[in-house]
Amino acid sequence: MKKMLFTLMAMVTMTISAQAMTFNEARREAFFLTDKMAYELNLSYSQYEAVYEINLDYLTALAVSDDIFGFYWERRNEDLSFVLSTYQYHTYMAREYFYRPVYWQSGFTFRIYTHYTDRRLFYFARPSHYATYNGGHSWRNNGNRSYYKGLTFERSKAIPNYVPRQRSDRSWNSMNRPTNVNQNINMNRNTNVNVNRNSNINNNRNSNINNNRNSNVNRNTNENRNRQTNMQRNTNTNRSNSGGSWRNGGRR
Repeated sequence: MKKMLFTLMAMVTMTISAQAMTFNEARREAFFLTDKMAYELNLSYSQYEAVYEINLDYLTALAVSDDIFGFYWERRNEDLSFVLSTYQYHTYMAREYFYRPVYWQSGFTFRIYTHYTDRRLFYFARPSHYATYNGGHSWRNNGNRSYYKGLTFERSKAIPNYVPRQRSDRSWNSMNRPTNVNQNINMNRNTNVNVNRNSNINNNRNSNINNNRNSNVNRNTNENRNRQTNMQRNTNTNRSNSGGSWRNGGRR
């Protein structure tokens, strides 16, 4: 009997472990979710840091499907009510992919990806304590009460923009850059192409203008030469006529 109970408990433990997220997975999902909340709710830097902590504490607490909308979810909402302004909180509740970010579909599934399909797209840099925060402000570590109640969150400091990490592997850089970075690169390439095209057009135009000018100069030179030749011919003709008249007069 004891052996059967032990086996059953082991199976339940294994099932829960298989369903629960690892800490690295929870941290990555919390960052993606917080980044989009900061973008749409216009969070300040201090709000951004606190919202990341709250999202991470919620995701690391999930073990089974019943946890998704249990008291961990209620604690998350209460924590956020102390961090967000009234307008921000109402906007947060109106957007289901923020308000109910997780649902169950053969495992924990994140609703945020139905709205933001590119998982490489980030707007802001990682929170300053991304690599070090591990639940220090959670309800569990604060006597089952909200750490954020009564705190003031300044609104003036902006969140640093996202800067993609560089790796030596060129294939990683080409495949894992955010979409907006690739778009900027393509825009720069197109700009360079347009500049080169415009440069070639200008060069051709200048060349045609110079050729036309040279042709006009040559034409003018030839016309002047023709005029001079005609003038010389007229002069010689006049001289010949005056000489003939003198000779005729002398004979008379």
